[in-house]
Amino acid sequence: MSEIKVPFSYCKISRASNLLGCESTDLINLAIEGRIELCMMLDNFHCRILFKGSMEMADDWYSKLTFPSRVMRPLSGQTRAITKHSFIEFSNKKYFDSKELVTGVDIFNEEEGNGFIVGYAFAHGLWKVGVSVSGFEVNSTINNMFPGFSPCLSGDDCPVVQILPAKPFIENKETGRLRIDNLEFKASYDDLWITSYDIRRIIDSGYDFDSLSVLNNKGLPEFDNMGNINNQVIKSHPTAERHSKNRLDVVMAAINFKEKHQDAFKSECIKSDGSYNFTEWARQVLDRPALFPNCEIKIKSIDTVQGYISAIFKAPDERR
Repeated sequence: MSEIKVPFSYCKISRASNLLGCESTDLINLAIEGRIELCMMLDNFHCRILFKGSMEMADDWYSKLTFPSRVMRPLSGQTRAITKHSFIEFSNKKYFDSKELVTGVDIFNEEEGNGFIVGYAFAHGLWKVGVSVSGFEVNSTINNMFPGFSPCLSGDDCPVVQILPAKPFIENKETGRLRIDNLEFKASYDDLWITSYDIRRIIDSGYDFDSLSVLNNKGLPEFDNMGNINNQVIKSHPTAERHSKNRLDVVMAAINFKEKHQDAFKSECIKSDGSYNFTEWARQVLDRPALFPNCEIKIKSIDTVQGYISAIFKAPDERR
């Protein structure tokens, strides 16, 4: 529909804005509205992977994954493409210790309840920025961005819901307490990337941004066996995408409350034995709309919010 050529698979938003003749803030706005995805480039990000499904489903899913076909830098042989641009090195990297080495689907070794399992591995490539992208609407630099991501251009086929930093959860196994201090980092426009898929959607819309479909409702591209976008198939998956986003919103709100309202958290959400009071934690979070994107709370049920929070923060021996 347009003679403008897109000579790359992805680029930083500064280059995309020059190509499109718009401002970087315009792309930020589109991402906040859910009309495009903005991503960050990860390299050896040690992460906690939340997988929607059972161990058996993970085994079947993993058996169908392939090694990334379009990567210029060296990657471990344990790396697999879970989407066209998002890769996971399915390993604990203990390659010189055969007794301790864990690879493949065996990285998934925890059950979260409510149909989720957890594994620890290393992420590479482009990963979608979650609710944190809203912070770029008023500032070109965010000093306290929390590293929570989901797969780039995943559609409804990828059961990986989100990845979070692994270190605090691994330490939680040993200590029974989860500390997320010092995980926030400084990020700027220069850290944000966009795919050619979304750039072409903007071009094909005739630069009428309001006409771009909301990805949560319209769906994301399906890829053929060669990793190419099949433009003829756009799947609809509003429920799965919406639930994943709502869950992430709750988790991020819980983390922000713990870090930014420490006095209230310690007095209301810590029991006398030092364990978490998840019901009160959920209540405190729901009482603070400012913790959520656009001050909008999509989930009102204390039980549901408590379930999301406890699934992340419970000590391993407390999980059933």
